[in-house]
Formats: sequence, structure tokens, C-alpha cells
Amino acid sequence: MGSAISIAYSKKLPTLSGIRYLIKSSRSMMCRDYGCAAIPLFIIKFLVVFAVSLPLLTLSSHSYAQGTLDATTGEATTSETESEPQDETENRDEENPDSLETGVSLRNRPAQANGPVASEPWAKAGFYGFIDTRQRLGLPDQELLDKGLRILTTDDFPPFNNRDENGAPQGYHVELARALCEELSTPCTLKIAAFEDIPDLIANGQADVALAGLVNHPSLKDVLDFSNVYLQRPARFARLKEKFFRTDTKGLAGKPVAVRGGSAHEAYLKAYFPTTNRVPVTDLEDARQLLTDEKVDAIFGDAFQLLPMISEADSPIIFAGKPFYDTHFFGDGMAVAYGHNQTDLGNMLNYGLLKLAQKGRMSELYARHFALDVYATY
Repeated sequence: MGSAISIAYSKKLPTLSGIRYLIKSSRSMMCRDYGCAAIPLFIIKFLVVFAVSLPLLTLSSHSYAQGTLDATTGEATTSETESEPQDETENRDEENPDSLETGVSLRNRPAQANGPVASEPWAKAGFYGFIDTRQRLGLPDQELLDKGLRILTTDDFPPFNNRDENGAPQGYHVELARALCEELSTPCTLKIAAFEDIPDLIANGQADVALAGLVNHPSLKDVLDFSNVYLQRPARFARLKEKFFRTDTKGLAGKPVAVRGGSAHEAYLKAYFPTTNRVPVTDLEDARQLLTDEKVDAIFGDAFQLLPMISEADSPIIFAGKPFYDTHFFGDGMAVAYGHNQTDLGNMLNYGLLKLAQKGRMSELYARHFALDVYATY
């Protein structure tokens, strides 16, 4: 901008004799066109001086911003060096690192959306966890770390928890428990328990935490507390591959949809898909049979509970449409359960989950254990 000003105003400004010449010639032209009596001389002088002064005033304002006005030649000149405006966010970025480990400024890293950074190889798996990796948490209590964790899980919810051919526990939650203990450098033991017994076992002090797909439901608020959510549990429709339809109120109007009777999913259908023909079933296996026999057009249920029937080889069933989230009906999502009012233990669990998410381990575990992305739109 400075060089442009220098070029535009490189000519000398009009001298006093030049201004007098302009007044005289202007008066002659105006007298010729309008008559001298109609044009007083002082008006002509005013107009000419104003016209000549306007560029000078404009140039002076530019000279304050971009350079100086040469008093001898009347030319505008610019400074040889112009300071760059300082970025006010530069220091703030350095004071607010997005990772407890690296402290690297956000300006130098790809944007994050509640998941591992794009430079992590497992971020390419397409899954971004539900843990905000930009948060800061204090270090866990060392006494708790030395004490270790007694962890509960189940063995009847693949691919989260089940047993291998040798009877050993395996699955997503088993691997998450192992990764969490390694990250915290704390000794851990893992025990199998019935899902319905877990709240009482923790409340009675027979275990410290549970990784078993529990959600923070109001019915458990006086017994258990929960870590930050590591996986959401959306609801989904499933259909036969060759039976396409839209999964909105218009597309499902009048269609028979199998759903577990008395469940939160049936209540959700009643509230948001009132024109759907709900077909209550006892369990999802009954719903599957109705679907394959084409007695219903779809199944509605928990996405992870539908996943096994969809993941089977040559399965005729697929996810339909998008996932549905509603904390009122489906809870906040999967979290680590621990004893009520044990704040330090909760902080330790959240710290471990945060570190795993920042390193991309949460994304790795998800990609390794789930054949299909339950959060995608199909």
C-alpha cells in the first residue's frame, strides 16, 4: 500500500502561481458559459482552492499512516520498513496447550473435534471419541495409584465382553481396562460378574470400578458415580439390504417396526415416531426372526446390541439411516462406574481416559473391535 501511494502522488503539488493561473482560466471559462455577473470571483477562488486542496488533505492523511510528506518537494514518501502487526493470539496459544503431554500451540496442529489429533495414525480409522482431548486435568492421587484397581466386567456382551476359546476374558472393555491400568501405571485385577450384580458389588466395597457398558442412569445416582463418557450408545434402525426406505417419520409412517416391549426404545418410538406400527418383542432375537421373515420392515434398538446380527458373514441385515441420540431415553453413554462420592477415584479414571484419547488409543480400540461404525450414516 505504501508503494502505491508513492507512485500515485509522485508529482509535485501545484505552486501559488499555478493556483492563480487555475483561478483565472476557470473564471474565463465560466464567464463564457454563464456570464461574469452570475459568477462572483470569490466563489471561483473558493472552488479552485478547494479542488486543489482535496488531494493534499487526502495525501496528508495517508502520510500519517504510511509515510511522510516531503516539505521541500511536496512528494509523498513511505517508510523503508513497516512493522508487522503483532498477532495477539500468539502468546495466548502458547499459554493454552491442547495436550497435557506436548503443550503444542493450536495454531501448529490440526483442529480437533473431541478426539485424537489428525497426526495420530489411528485417527484415520474414522472414529473420534467422546472425550475432549483439550481439557486439562490434575495428576491422580499417588496413594490411589499405588493401591491399584479391582475391575469388574461381564462375559456376555460381545464384542465388549466375552471369553475366548480358552475361557479367558476378551473384548473391548477388557482391552480398555488393560490400557487404562498401563497408562496409570497402577496394578489391576479383573473379575467377571453378572451385569445386574455390579452396582451392589461396588457399593459393598467388593470392587472399585466396572467396565461393562454401564450408563449414568438416574436409577443408579445414589449407588454409583461415573467417569466421563468414552462411548455413546445411540439407537438405530436396522433393515434388510434390499428393503430401502427413509428412516424419518414420513418414511416409517405405517410400517411395522420390531422393538423390545417396555424398553426406552419403544418409548422413544412412541414419542418421536407416533405413526409407526410398533411391534413389541421379548428380545432382539425375536425381532431378527420377524425381520428375516419379512413380517416387520425394521428393528429399532441399541446400536451395539444390533451390531452382532449385522456383523455376521452374509448377514442380510444392515443399519438404516442415522444414529439417534437422546440422554433422556438412552442415557449419557458408556462410562466407567465407581463408588458413590469417591471424587479422587473419579479424577484418576478421567485422567487415564484423557491420556488414552490424546494418544489415539481410544480410536485404536474402537477400530480393532468393531467391524462397522455404529456412528456413521448409512
